[in-house]
Amino acid sequence: MNKKLSAVLTVALMTFFGASAFAAEDRVIRVASPGTYQPFTMYEELTKTLSGFEIDMWNAIGARIGYKVDFVRIDMPACFAEMDLGHVDTVAKQVSITPARQQKYDFTQPYFFSPYSLTVAESNDEVKTWKDLEGKSIALREGDAMIEFIAARDPENKVRRAIYETSGSMLQDVSMGRVTATPYPFLTLPYHLKRNPALKLKSVDLDNPIYTEVNAYPFARTERGQALLKLTDEALSQMVADGSHAELCKKWFDVDVMETKPAKEYRQKRAQ
Repeated sequence: MNKKLSAVLTVALMTFFGASAFAAEDRVIRVASPGTYQPFTMYEELTKTLSGFEIDMWNAIGARIGYKVDFVRIDMPACFAEMDLGHVDTVAKQVSITPARQQKYDFTQPYFFSPYSLTVAESNDEVKTWKDLEGKSIALREGDAMIEFIAARDPENKVRRAIYETSGSMLQDVSMGRVTATPYPFLTLPYHLKRNPALKLKSVDLDNPIYTEVNAYPFARTERGQALLKLTDEALSQMVADGSHAELCKKWFDVDVMETKPAKEYRQKRAQ
């Protein structure tokens, strides 16, 4: 084989394998999930694996759109920063649609609706509504949308705010009376109490949630982000329509979230 033909074949092979490598990389979606928020995203140190509602959701989405899902385990405050840098494509950790986030990202259709009620120690009979919290303290999780919601509800800072890194330590301190209350989704509280019997907590004023999180998956406003958003949205529509979304909701929460009052009210407003 002469040198000229050899060089041509080498370039051709490099081009072929290079294109294949890029094609394979393009079929991977990188999902940031911290693994610190039961039962949505949980990391098992012994097996080095993630599990939870969000993990099941993304495994199902990946199968439907023909993408390998690469879960990237990082702390929640860093998740959005990594998405801004293009290191991950989206975040899976019961992410809420908020005005501040809508300024930067586009969201899929909602896949979860979560009313947050005040959660206090089981022995606390003083706090029954938000008004009872004035002059007392509230626990909030770092990097969470609840900080934005509470800031809007309490602009004069009549309630002292304590910021926590994890929901576990936050719930423990409320249970022990170190902090008066925390806004917490009453759909998931029973899950935590069942698995952590030492926690003595209760939700109050269930008919008047502090706020209701509308959860969806965020994507960057880039060409790749918009393409993945469209694919994910189509997969979510299919999952809701064929009942597989309801199955996952019942597996983790014993209820079809899309049939709850907040979900129905949301759809009603959107239809008007």
